[in-house]
This record gives sequence, C-alpha cells and structure tokens, in this order.
Amino acid sequence: MGKLYFIKTEYKPNTAEDNRFLSFVEGFSQLGVEVEVVFVLSDDKNSRITKQWPHVTVTYLWDKLNINNRYLRQLSYTLLARCFVSSLKDGDKVVLFDSQRMMFPLIKKRGVKVFVEKTEHPFAYHVRTINMKKYVEWCKYLDGLFVISTALRDYFKSQGVPSDKIHIINMTVDPQRFNGVTKQVVEQPYIAYCGSASNNKDGVDELIKAFAIVAKQYPNYRLFIIGKGLSKDDDSANRQLVERLNLSEEIVFTGVVSAEEMPQLLKDATILALDRPNNLQAQHGFPTKLGEYLLTENPVVVTSVGDIPLFLKDGESALLSEPQNATAFAEKLIWAIEHPIEATNIGKAGSDVAKKEFNCMIESKRMFNIINGNI
Repeated sequence: MGKLYFIKTEYKPNTAEDNRFLSFVEGFSQLGVEVEVVFVLSDDKNSRITKQWPHVTVTYLWDKLNINNRYLRQLSYTLLARCFVSSLKDGDKVVLFDSQRMMFPLIKKRGVKVFVEKTEHPFAYHVRTINMKKYVEWCKYLDGLFVISTALRDYFKSQGVPSDKIHIINMTVDPQRFNGVTKQVVEQPYIAYCGSASNNKDGVDELIKAFAIVAKQYPNYRLFIIGKGLSKDDDSANRQLVERLNLSEEIVFTGVVSAEEMPQLLKDATILALDRPNNLQAQHGFPTKLGEYLLTENPVVVTSVGDIPLFLKDGESALLSEPQNATAFAEKLIWAIEHPIEATNIGKAGSDVAKKEFNCMIESKRMFNIINGNI
C-alpha cells in the first residue's frame, strides 16, 4: 500500500504555517492514519517537536547532515532531499507543505504520488532558489494541489493546472486550543494583534494609524503588537511611526510570545485586530491567525479582503472594514468598545464559524479522501 509522508523544510515552533501543518498531523492521527513527518533542515535552534501522536513518527533528516552555515544550507538541502527521494518505494504518497525545491525530483520518481499544499500566490514572495514560472509548470504534473482560497484555485487553473487536481482545503484551527482558557481581569484594556510586524502582509502601519484615532477617544486603551518583526526595516519603520504619533506609552511591542502563553494573551484582549491590505498575498491567501482570533470568542475587526467575506458577515460574526482605510478601521474598533454586549455576541458567533468552517478534523478528512482518491 505504501507509506504516507508529510514533508516540511524545517520546524519553526509557534508560527502560523507550522500551527497549520501540525493541525493536519493532529487530524490524521485522530483519523488513525499512519504518517511519517519529515523535516529536511533544522532551524537556528535545532528545534524538535515535543508532542507525540498515535500513528505518527517524526524524522529529522538533518540529524544525518546538520550544516548551520547559511551559505551551505542549500547544498545540505539538496543532498538530504536527494537521499530521501531515492528511498521512496512504489505506492508511497508524499504531501509537500513547502519544500518547493523537492517537487521536481519527486514528480520524476515513478510510482510515487505527489501532493502539494499551497497557501500563498507563487509570486507573493521573491524566492531565489526556484524559478516560479517553472514551479507553476511543474504543478500540472502533480497528483493533487491543495490551495487555501478560491482566488488561488482560479490562478492555478488559469495557468493550465487541471481543475480536477486542484482542491480547496480551508484554513484550519484546533477547536480545543482555547479550552479551559478563561478571560482574566487586566489592569488596562487592550486591543491585540499577533503576527509579524510586516506592513506588506498584515498592514501593521495601518493598524497603528487606526489605533491613533481610537486612543484620542479612549486614552486608557493599549495596543499590543505580539510577535517578532518580519524584517528590521518593517519593525523600525513601525516603531518610528509610533513615536511620530506620540503613542510610545500606548502601543506595546511584546516580542515573541510562547505557544503556551499566547491563548491567554489573546483571550484577555477586548478586541482582536487584523488590518490586512488588499494586495496579492491577501487576495490569494487566508490568515491562519484569524481562526485563532475567532476561537477566543472576542470580537474581531478585520479587513474585507480575499475569501474572508465568504465566511464572516459584518456585524454578525465579525466587524469587517474597508482595507487601507485607517478611519474606517478605527470606527469599527470604537464601535466594539462602545457596544460591549453586541460585540460579545458577535465574538461568540465568530467562534461558531471557526469551529464549523475551519475545523482541522473536517479538513484533514477531506485531504485524506483526496489523497486516496475517495472524492
């Protein structure tokens, strides 16, 4: 029958992409499916997964060749990937959750079925190690392509990938993530955002501008920006913006927060905010953090971009705002502050949407059926 492999380049704890990846590991484990999880390279801390699942084994290829020198990592990847591909047998199935460079040799391996999960537009990032046009061409030869949005499905279809090979797998969350987490009384109320400090991806600069409007009416509120900056330029620019708006006391850059601490920090917020710009990434992707926001049962203010309006309705399960409009976003935040009962009801409705539409078990079963041709 062959083995099933989940492949990732490296394990990066407490990141959105790895939380999604682990949600599928959890889902397949609960389905009783035997899976071997493979990480090709190590991160800078040689991080390993501490959790164990029934039916799941974890392999770190870098145990055989761990090269931390960033100039030699590509060589290390190539050697480890080549050895892994050569070890595969007829009937094996491989799901690539990134590791784009491994796709071409896998496609050439006869008798092995290859599936790729894609959550971003291929041109949303500049990737030096692979030609994106060739990557899209290779996708035509996959046994299946898992995408996260309708726009991403339509894009690959327009590039000639057969429509019957493209499958939408929704953003996933662990519905038990906030079990037992109760809202605590905090010294000062705060609005929270978690993720990178990137302006391109999550529009943190627009969120800061919107909060400046809120702070004039509600000076007791704070804005928590939780997480590590995507780049020094993004982080520096936003800190300078905060200083220019005289909000150094009101806006808190928390830095990286552990996976164990994150649920409580999000739960204790009055509002959770995501001010995504309407760019290529937002149109074709879907923010994983949105699912965790919703599970807190707190009201969520988010921009109406991509597939978000397909799942959330303004004033019912979230507060949707026009993108790249700080005034409009601030108005939604202020409304939630001034209408706590209505906002609480919206938060609870949003949580119901997340549990129904973004359930990791439902999406894992759908992925499993596709892999095995049961669709």
